[in-house]
Amino acid sequence: MKQCIHFACFVLVCLFPCHCFGSDRLIEGEEARILLQRIKQSQESQVTVIGSFREERTITTMPEPLVFTGKLYAKPPGFLFLAYENPISHIMMVTGDTVLFYVDGAATADQVNLAMAGKGGGNLDLFTWSPADFKGEIVEKDTGYMLHNPEIKVGDRNIRITLDKESLMIHEIYLLEPCGDGTRIAITDLRVNEHIPEEILQYSLPAGVIVNNLGQ
Repeated sequence: MKQCIHFACFVLVCLFPCHCFGSDRLIEGEEARILLQRIKQSQESQVTVIGSFREERTITTMPEPLVFTGKLYAKPPGFLFLAYENPISHIMMVTGDTVLFYVDGAATADQVNLAMAGKGGGNLDLFTWSPADFKGEIVEKDTGYMLHNPEIKVGDRNIRITLDKESLMIHEIYLLEPCGDGTRIAITDLRVNEHIPEEILQYSLPAGVIVNNLGQ
């Protein structure tokens, strides 16, 4: 549950991240302005986003990382649905400030209001952050563009984001805990403006499931 809340929180601010290394090229000035404008134009064309993800959690006390896979559905600016398929079937649904977690077959579900829980609120920022407001560094790497604002963190956690060079959409997210634990999320097969199934957009819990409201 703690890991899920951590992920939900950093999703809301996840495009203000990361560190640059080695000979990576810093993009600045007019080139940075043009790139941010391209990102804005890409965002404006996105009505829906569908893709796959692979989440790998490395925990210092465990010999092997925990690996989760599933599907991602987004309808900016206020809807994100992660359907985890392996190893456990469960969901995380973000609508505005509210995050819902549910494991298939469970008698209860957990719901968090991020604003009331003191984790920061606002609408979903995963695909609709404002390039005009970005004040950090942009670094070009072989794997894509990384955006870094050292003043923006989720608690004490460092965040690194890679954007695909062609589509300018999220390719990878990396969250590093102070204790050394890390979560790496690779997002693939992103498709824009395809129909999201109604059972996802209008998701409802099975009859009889009790909702635990956390952080209130």
